[in-house]
Amino acid sequence: MSLLGALQSTLSGLQVSQAQMQITSNNVANVNTEGYSRKTAALVTRTLAGQATGVQLSDVQRTVDDRLLRQLQDHIATLSGQKIQNGYLQETQILFGSLADNSSLSHNLTEFGSALEGLSTNPSSLTNRGSTVESGRLLASQLNSMSDNLQQMRSDADRLIEDAVGTVNTLLSDIHTLNQQIAGALAASDTAPDLEDARDRLINQLAEEIDIQHFTRNTGEVVILSGSGRTLLDSVPVTLVHSAAAQLSPSVTLGTGISGILLGSAGPDITAEITGGRVGGLIATRDQNIVDLQAQIDRLAEVLRDTVNKLHNDGTAFPPPQTLTGTRSVAATDSPSMTGLFRVTVVDADGLTVETNDINLATLAPNNIGELVAQINGMANATASINASGKVTMSATGTNLITINELTSAVTTGNVTYGMGQFLGLNDFFDSGPDFANYMSDRVASNTAAIGLAGTLSFDIAGATTNVGYVVGDSLTDIATAITAALGGPNITASVVREADGYRLQITDADNDNFTITDSGTLTSQINLRAGTAGTAQRIAVRQAILQNPGLVAHAESSAAAPLAVGAIAVSSGDGTIARALADAFTSNQSFTAAGGMPQRSITLASYAAEILSVNAAQANRLDTQISTGDSFRVALENQIATLSAVNLDEELANIIVLQNAYSASARLTSVISEMLDILIELG
Repeated sequence: MSLLGALQSTLSGLQVSQAQMQITSNNVANVNTEGYSRKTAALVTRTLAGQATGVQLSDVQRTVDDRLLRQLQDHIATLSGQKIQNGYLQETQILFGSLADNSSLSHNLTEFGSALEGLSTNPSSLTNRGSTVESGRLLASQLNSMSDNLQQMRSDADRLIEDAVGTVNTLLSDIHTLNQQIAGALAASDTAPDLEDARDRLINQLAEEIDIQHFTRNTGEVVILSGSGRTLLDSVPVTLVHSAAAQLSPSVTLGTGISGILLGSAGPDITAEITGGRVGGLIATRDQNIVDLQAQIDRLAEVLRDTVNKLHNDGTAFPPPQTLTGTRSVAATDSPSMTGLFRVTVVDADGLTVETNDINLATLAPNNIGELVAQINGMANATASINASGKVTMSATGTNLITINELTSAVTTGNVTYGMGQFLGLNDFFDSGPDFANYMSDRVASNTAAIGLAGTLSFDIAGATTNVGYVVGDSLTDIATAITAALGGPNITASVVREADGYRLQITDADNDNFTITDSGTLTSQINLRAGTAGTAQRIAVRQAILQNPGLVAHAESSAAAPLAVGAIAVSSGDGTIARALADAFTSNQSFTAAGGMPQRSITLASYAAEILSVNAAQANRLDTQISTGDSFRVALENQIATLSAVNLDEELANIIVLQNAYSASARLTSVISEMLDILIELG
């Protein structure tokens, strides 16, 4: 090799040592930089015409394990979603209180039962009646507050989803920009390891927001997919779209007031496919966890309302009221399925019978509410009408007073049978506002699977009956479609509503007119189809008339004797029959159908409330455990990645010494060759 060739090789050694020193100094400078991976470049012999002519560096490379990075990103998405859900569950724990808390729902139910117990022992006490009303008011207020807070939490989660979707779009755009820069570097036969580090940091941030998959093309560009495989970024990023609802209520669910997360402005709704990251956790919170809690307290409120109202409508205060006014709006032409006897009794101030009327509901002609009102209005000492609000009102004449007794009356619509007083709400203790223009079912697992039942639903609208048959192979969606097709004229529609992990049948009269439903089969009982809408806990309240006058609390039962002669005792001041029955209702088991993940059961009201708290606490504890384990696993993964990728100062400092020696040797050799060239020139 000539001296010039030797000099060229030596100079290449100097240049390589300088370049390696630059790489090492960058590693040392970024030892504490999050997401920075150690950079290296291998030495390659430079050749010319088959002869070694020095040394050169290969491309600068990152020291990373892509498999571990992807595993970490998957875990980040799972852990992020769990932490979001757990945060909300901890908030509901505070909202619901502990089982030992004197302000817990279970405690307040017990207190209401205790107040009724006190009333039963001294029914004439106005203090006991006032305590009963106040206990009922506090209980209803607590249910209202819980429901309001749960819906506010859902609204907050929905707005955070909108924010998180915006963050996802920004991250996808930033990753796309880095993709272009990295691809440009590779096209110019260069590398961009620092840009790849920056892109990995963005991908980690993206995994915090949403569950993803990704792979790298040979151009260096990363393709990002959703967890379900939808393309989020390829040649260009896809913009996700979600607009938060102004306000949520228990009846507002995904698709019925809550907009989905769209893959592009006109793309498919991928909400149900997102299971990880902050977005997945917020979706689960908004559409599953809190919806389940709402369903559970709604079921409690329904059973509480119906249990108390059923007994309260069979009773009366002493002295009885002069007027009874229903809480439900009806029309004279409403013609529900009615059977049995319903008694209206007019009494004097001493509770003695002035007049009684046992109305046979099955023989009313025409068989409707208008005729029932006419029968009462035909009494010598009572009047009755349907007022401007559609409420049945009945009054005793003069100084007389009025009472009712349900006797054997039975009014059936959907899966519920009421006494006539309860159907009209004539002496309700609790009011929750539902008339008979809306019906809802419990959840079923699938909207497309066959129900496996056959029968006929009969809809009575203003005395006219429309039949809708269902067969064994029909799904819930098939039944809803058939109802809407048959009842479009009266403006009644049926729809299937997605709620948490199931589907509910919802039937609504757009004109807010009442209709009743009877079933020749068992569909209504299997899906618990009943009048009302979601959110009973949000609406339940002690009836306004009772709030204003606790003396209206029923404790006695109007006599059911047959016949009840004029002058006979119809009701007495010391009668605590109804108060006793109401108190017993709080210590005996009630039937609860499945709701919000809690199975069907027979249990006391207070115990059901306690189980709501227990189920919620157990869910929070499970997530706590999963998060604790997940945090440990994340640290282990990050340590494993750091072992390979992080800068080790000891190694880098040792490398600097090696490079310094190599540089010194190359410099010394350069000096020697230079001297030899000088001598050669002088000799020439």
